[in-house]
Amino acid sequence: MLWGCFALEDRPSSLSVEKGDSSSPSFNPSDNSLLSSSSPIDEMEERKTGFLKRRHYVLLELVETERDYVRDLGLVVESYMTRMKEEGVPDDMKGKDKIVFGNIHQIYDWHRDFFMGELEKCLEDPDRLGTLFVKHERRLHMYIVYCQNKPKSEHIVSEYIDTYFEDLKQRLGHRLQITDLLIKPVQRIMKYQLLLKDFLKFSKKAGLDSVELEKGVEIMCIVPKRCNDMMNVGRLQGFDVR
Repeated sequence: MLWGCFALEDRPSSLSVEKGDSSSPSFNPSDNSLLSSSSPIDEMEERKTGFLKRRHYVLLELVETERDYVRDLGLVVESYMTRMKEEGVPDDMKGKDKIVFGNIHQIYDWHRDFFMGELEKCLEDPDRLGTLFVKHERRLHMYIVYCQNKPKSEHIVSEYIDTYFEDLKQRLGHRLQITDLLIKPVQRIMKYQLLLKDFLKFSKKAGLDSVELEKGVEIMCIVPKRCNDMMNVGRLQGFDVR
């Protein structure tokens, strides 16, 4: 009888699962789908968050460089222009000083008193950035006026850069030459275009509505082109500033 018990125990059970049986419901350590806790939706949200962060960095750069820009324009208007008005200019330069600066005072006032603050508001509401540039397209045309005058300004400054303007720079305690400051509006109008294009790129990748922003980018492609065209026209007109 004891032999019979051993015989029963040695028989394979019908409930046991053979090793390597493909029908086994056992856990497979190589199955990554069971290990991964993120779904396609989670991955999409993670990518969107990444694009929104990069968009925010572009906006931060736009605001911070705007503050620097206003500060630099202030060096022209509140230092050079104010000092020249107070002290007067050399006799052979009288009448030419207005051509040197063009409408930079108008540009400075608008950015300092209005546009810089509007850009700062976009940090709290980024979606208004495109509308801001669309709304103020006509105001931005003052850059076209500035650029048309720029070649004549450069011609006059070149005559006095090593004499009168160098002496004035030293007395004002400035590090930058006046030529470095007067080119700032030209550089800035080009910079808006580049930053807005980056902002649009990351907005689209994040799946956001970008219709108004696209209009803003289009405007900031047209305005710099017109600025460049007007500088070329100014050079063709010659430099008779007597």
